[in-house]
Amino acid sequence: MLPWPALRPTAQSITFGDLLLLPAILLNIDHVGKIRGWQIPMLISLPLILLSQVADPDGSIISVAQALYIFAVVLPFGWVAFVNFRPRTLIAGFLLSLCISSMVGGLQLGGFVGQVGNQSIWALSGGAIRSAGLSISCSGLCLCLSPVFALLLYVPDYRKRMLFLLLISLGLLATLAKSAIFASVGLSYYLWKEPNRRGVLVVGAILVAMCCGLFATSGRIRNATARVYDTVTYRVDKAGFSFYERTSTLRFSLRYLSRCAIIGMGTEGTTKELRQHFGNTVHVFHIGMVLIAGFPAAALQWTGFGMLIVSSYRSGQHPVAVMLLCHMLALCTMTMLMTSFQYVPFVICASILNYQVRHNEQVATAKIQSARAAAARRRVLPAAA
Repeated sequence: MLPWPALRPTAQSITFGDLLLLPAILLNIDHVGKIRGWQIPMLISLPLILLSQVADPDGSIISVAQALYIFAVVLPFGWVAFVNFRPRTLIAGFLLSLCISSMVGGLQLGGFVGQVGNQSIWALSGGAIRSAGLSISCSGLCLCLSPVFALLLYVPDYRKRMLFLLLISLGLLATLAKSAIFASVGLSYYLWKEPNRRGVLVVGAILVAMCCGLFATSGRIRNATARVYDTVTYRVDKAGFSFYERTSTLRFSLRYLSRCAIIGMGTEGTTKELRQHFGNTVHVFHIGMVLIAGFPAAALQWTGFGMLIVSSYRSGQHPVAVMLLCHMLALCTMTMLMTSFQYVPFVICASILNYQVRHNEQVATAKIQSARAAAARRRVLPAAA
């Protein structure tokens, strides 16, 4: 439920997924003490992040608690909740939750489902909308779906891969977000490694034929198509102003970097300062981290992210490394939020890396024990003779 931030009991950032994550971590608390290399820079940055929140004059106990939860629990130790899950099982559950969110997004685009939980759906003139699925916004749904195409390689059944591919693509298209372009990296990797590329083309051709048939026979589908066209037209018309607004806000935010040489301005302080410009905050996660936590803390976090990617690649979990790299790219167009759904790919990657490390340790231990047993047998045989 972590990729479903729209489902939360209050207006705060805590979700039902978070309420399940904490007990799961406590059930596997004995694994918390097994610190991996990539966790060290993240934990070192924690005091600076909390100091930035405490020093923020506009901050509150809620902003401090949110930062503590994300940077002291979710990022460094969220993987503990899934320590006993095999990679394929974990990824299948993750993809299934995203597919459910994608289906909700597709139904929202077609006008069958309205707003779900505590989310915002961007409704434009003429009935055009941008779907949010079970995320907090269309941008949030796009962020959740963009990096996961590479994970389809963990699904052994070809038919399930095609179903996941279809549903994730549907949800991504339903967001009508420009940032969906970052999904092309993971999608290209998946298509390159897909063992049945011809089958993908066949499924694509069947899908196009089905869409054409539904468009010709269903008035509701034609209405949904008209809404999509209206949304795309509106987005194209406003693309110039949107680009100007975001780049202008980015340039405005860069003026504050000198104030973040040691600690940042905190979550509330950053929001207050940046909204003086266009009423919006910077849509670049990595810049937002510097402004909120300070450059040293951001650099330590980036180091941990990089170590996680490199370690995953070296351990042979290449699709996971690609997924996390795509997620880092997708974050370039997303505001930094103190909500756990932004950090789920890091938790998935860390869980699979930990499983692989434990598996390698068990194999190495078995080899050592086997070698010792063989050496003992060799010593016993001459003595018996």
